[in-house]
Amino acid sequence: MPAYANVDYVRALMSGVPFVVWNAETPDVDQKVSASQQVALPPSRLAPNLSIDGKFSGAPGAFEVDVQVAEVDSDTNYQTIANGNITTVDTTNFTFHMDAVTSARFARLLMRSRTNAVSITATFTR
Repeated sequence: MPAYANVDYVRALMSGVPFVVWNAETPDVDQKVSASQQVALPPSRLAPNLSIDGKFSGAPGAFEVDVQVAEVDSDTNYQTIANGNITTVDTTNFTFHMDAVTSARFARLLMRSRTNAVSITATFTR
């Protein structure tokens, strides 16, 4: 069973339109409910780029957020993309940005660890 709440409806990313996958949430890394909302990645004639932006409400301490993709939207099918382990933020604004290239059909974020109990807002943009 997927960890994210919205299992019945998967939002497809539209080109250039950010989609919020965590909205000021504090994922519980100890309870297997640490995955964000999943998104569908429609095929693109252009390079299959995916941008990930995140902002913590305060200093997260030591943390790891993984960018995961899958061909089939099932919790056990998601795998972390190469170099998709985000572990650093801007120390002034507590933000991160990552660009990835993927031809996968679905994407999500997974909070692997976080030292401080701060919330996160994160978006995907195609």
